[in-house]
Amino acid sequence: MPEEVIRVENLVKTYKPVVAVNSISFTVKEGEIFSLVGPNGAGKTTTVEILECLRTPTSGKASVLGYDVTHDEKEIKKRIGAMPQDFSAFERLTVRENVELIARIYQVDPDLRSVLEELGMWEARDRRFESLSGGMKRRAGICMALISNPVLLFLDEPTTGLDPQARKETWDVIRRLRSMGKTVVLTSHYMEEVEQLSDRAAVIYGGEIIAQGSVDELISAYGGGIRIRVSPYNDEIERVLMETAQKVVREDSSIEGVFHDRIQVGRTLAALYGQDEKYHLDIVEPSMDNVFSRLAGGRVDERGELI
Repeated sequence: MPEEVIRVENLVKTYKPVVAVNSISFTVKEGEIFSLVGPNGAGKTTTVEILECLRTPTSGKASVLGYDVTHDEKEIKKRIGAMPQDFSAFERLTVRENVELIARIYQVDPDLRSVLEELGMWEARDRRFESLSGGMKRRAGICMALISNPVLLFLDEPTTGLDPQARKETWDVIRRLRSMGKTVVLTSHYMEEVEQLSDRAAVIYGGEIIAQGSVDELISAYGGGIRIRVSPYNDEIERVLMETAQKVVREDSSIEGVFHDRIQVGRTLAALYGQDEKYHLDIVEPSMDNVFSRLAGGRVDERGELI
């Protein structure tokens, strides 16, 4: 079994009278991508900053790579890399110069070319940071976080503000980190991002973890089931769904069956495909958006706000 690289037990952080993190517990295993997902103000960044030894917990326990966050700051910081939510670099320095600066701070002599090539930044090494696109800037930031060869990386909202194409390119970079043997702790308010990248995730809302597990486990438990939507429908189609679905929802010109069993979905589709009537059929898979909506009673918009 993979070793635990992070253990958090009943962690609390207060800024009187606000409770930013309220008695949360979770573990992160070696080699996985673990996500803290929730809206702005949920407590994601506060939690990560405690694990990075940038903030002191009010109570509870947290260890990183076997070291206590309240007593072993130097040991932890030597072994981790981080890209904060408000990441920036020296605009007028090149990518290479920015990365070399971090290497000097850590007093390491890395294989610069290897790091930049691994993340697709070697060709851009002599470009000034200010000339890079948003996605390339984030990629350069990840290179800077990697330069000390950490075993654990914290990426706080790494794709906020990026266009869809740049976001997906950044996802590819994060997947590459896992293939390099790194453990990644990711914070995000993008449900699709968490679904695409995470081995496991914790849904955090109002400073509390309200659910955690693998993405498949969360979707299975809280996603609301697979939906088969048919329009228009007749009495026979309604009969099939009534006999097979856990729940049936009728609208003016359509009918929807909700299923929690994929085998039953397959049987229902076979029965429906045997109908002579012409109709349109959609299969709607549950997602992390459904998970969060059912748990928190709302959804998170592009800016990270709960609506």
